[in-house]
Amino acid sequence: MTTASELAREGTLRAARREAARTALLNATAEILSEATQIEASLSEISRRSGVNSAMIKYYFGDKQGLLMALLEREAEREMSGLDALVAMDVSAERKMTIHVEGIVNAYYRSPYLNRLVHYMVEAGGPEASARVSEMFITPMMAAYRQIVAQGVREGTMVDVDPALLYYALVGAADHIFFAAYSVPTTLGVAKVDVGIKQAYAALLRDLFLRGLRPTGA
Repeated sequence: MTTASELAREGTLRAARREAARTALLNATAEILSEATQIEASLSEISRRSGVNSAMIKYYFGDKQGLLMALLEREAEREMSGLDALVAMDVSAERKMTIHVEGIVNAYYRSPYLNRLVHYMVEAGGPEASARVSEMFITPMMAAYRQIVAQGVREGTMVDVDPALLYYALVGAADHIFFAAYSVPTTLGVAKVDVGIKQAYAALLRDLFLRGLRPTGA
């Protein structure tokens, strides 16, 4: 007769297997999207790379759109928690902006599909998906920019700029080298963006934005 402890252990093992399969599907999708220039990932390819039956996508996520949203939610949890911690740090506004610029470039280097997926879900996912994406990414980032800029204004190191415009400028600049990865061999003479290029690009953006945000004569 199966004991209560054995049933509990079996339940724990089943939950662990489910979580492992779910994670494998998310990781495979992220890997495929990182290699592509569009948001294209077939169920068969996701299944092949993950080693999980494609029918399990419906079981865990409902459909492929649900899988893509779950991938975005995983990215948001990682990136936005870091943003909250950054805003709360006891450092200058310029230091916070430096950390953020380097962090957002690192995020796109690690997940080059991220901004494309945000736009895809907003455009193709319907009103509910659009609202969810805004809630996860856009609204928190603009709130953080509002607080950092306000701090910079108080410290005399930043002019008062619209956080929405800063969002478009910074996100667009940080993402473009990864969005336009097809052009890297022509423009930079290398096969792809490597760590050295990523670090140099982050340093360039940091200097451009910090100088651009400083008051005249500061």
